[in-house]
Amino acid sequence: MHELSVCQALLAQVAEIAANRGANRVIRITVEVGPLCGVEPSLLANAFAVARTGSCAAEAALAIETSVVRVCCRTCRAESEVAPNRLLCVACGGYRTQVIGGDELRLRRVELQATAAPLARSA
Repeated sequence: MHELSVCQALLAQVAEIAANRGANRVIRITVEVGPLCGVEPSLLANAFAVARTGSCAAEAALAIETSVVRVCCRTCRAESEVAPNRLLCVACGGYRTQVIGGDELRLRRVELQATAAPLARSA
């Protein structure tokens, strides 16, 4: 299951973001998963539950947004939303298309809880 290695890489990126912003806790992580990216959303969610253990995202929620497959026809230049297993141009029926959306795996948002700075005491 390569979703576990995807989650490990995702969590490494999130940990770096959290550290750069002085956060000690990750509340929510939102990712966008396209149907052609090779990642199964349900397996990603299961792998995330395992991979987050012991990290700054140990209690974080994972939100998975799915995208649609879009192609651009190289013949008529029309852009169309298509089924993942039927990459034909909707306008002309041509098969010479280029995928322009639906193959992404993208970190969209990270909600963090910042570390509160200790209050200085006066003598």
